[in-house]
Amino acid sequence: MIDVVMPQMGESLAEGTVVRWLKQAGDRVERDEPLFEISTDKVDTDVPSPASGTLHAILVPNGQTVAVGAPVGVIDDGRVTVAAETTPAMAARASGGVAAANTEEPAGHFKSSHAPQLVSFRREAATPSESTRAERSFSPAVLDTARRANMPLHALTSLNGSGRGGRVTKADVRRFVESGGAAERAGIRQDAARETPAEYLYRPGPDDRVVPMSPVRRRIADHMSWSVRISPHASAFADCDMTDVTARIKHQREAFAARAGAPLTVTVAAAVALAATIRDFPALNASVVDDAIVIKPRVHLGIAVALPDSDDLIVPVVHDADGLSIAGMARAIADLSSRARERRLRPEDVQGGTITLTNPGMFGGITGTPILNQPQVAIVGLGAIARRAMVLDGDRIAPRSMMTIAVTFDHRAIDGVIAFKFLDRLRGRLEAAPDEL
Repeated sequence: MIDVVMPQMGESLAEGTVVRWLKQAGDRVERDEPLFEISTDKVDTDVPSPASGTLHAILVPNGQTVAVGAPVGVIDDGRVTVAAETTPAMAARASGGVAAANTEEPAGHFKSSHAPQLVSFRREAATPSESTRAERSFSPAVLDTARRANMPLHALTSLNGSGRGGRVTKADVRRFVESGGAAERAGIRQDAARETPAEYLYRPGPDDRVVPMSPVRRRIADHMSWSVRISPHASAFADCDMTDVTARIKHQREAFAARAGAPLTVTVAAAVALAATIRDFPALNASVVDDAIVIKPRVHLGIAVALPDSDDLIVPVVHDADGLSIAGMARAIADLSSRARERRLRPEDVQGGTITLTNPGMFGGITGTPILNQPQVAIVGLGAIARRAMVLDGDRIAPRSMMTIAVTFDHRAIDGVIAFKFLDRLRGRLEAAPDEL
């Protein structure tokens, strides 16, 4: 018997949602054949079967969220009979929990050095009942969410988890904080916290059409709300003259595609310029951890890709982007974008991003203020390229192809002066229209 487990689709993720099983119990499956769809705040994709055989049991139904490494199904590979062995997944199903997920790594080719380590809290001189609660295990994502909200240990250990087997999830922590439960940590009386006016809730009318959020949309909403709460967002803008760049792209498009095997686009040119500029401004290639800023030596560039069937965004990662030529960057972006739209991304394709590039200009947006992709401290947005009348040297007025670039940054790690210097350097690289184009 082979356990099928929830794979890790991002370093900071500790859970995922089973969207839809593509096979039913009793169906024959082949190794690497798509078995079920999952959704996380990093990726929405198909999970391949870890082995060939018969899908013996489905342990997690559609729509249910479980921890990374938790058993979701069992495949009978024909090596043992069902009566001869009770798999960890079946034992977990029988006990109503996910104990197997706490002791074993994901099976098969989903084993990952980034699998979450479960941490136990202990308090000295605790009563037996308190000790029992304190020894509950929490994933790194839950611990990080609680720490950022200054949530005390006794509050975390007293939560009633909504996850499988009563596990505490990030959503449980956030609900506690948003409800005023963390006020005790700041010395605010709980009755005073409850006096805060409640958020206005719209009540749908008879003519309204209520559309439930998809699993991926729920994940995005949760992640974006969390990002805004923990990071003080600020944005800077700069106009970039793209006249020479777009002319070179148009002139070299066919020859470049034939030589590189991938299209030359504004996104590719901007990605190359961004990766090079980050070397001059390492503070934007960082994360905030407690009271420290962690500078990362390698540039792993996230590229936001719109999914055609949902208009949701996914952010696959070009690893070591600052070491790629423009041809290499074009091939990497084309490959990741294609596989993202076809739902064929691998776990490593969405892990390790250090800064993100998004291009709302593709959809006509003049500019925007993108939200940080945690735990990154900067995200760059490209606006639409539009012809404008510009005043040039000698007071000449001429039409130019202009684009507004935005960078949203975490004000804990970066001040405005650094952000504007970064934008100026990035603009200069793009306007120079490098010879590689």
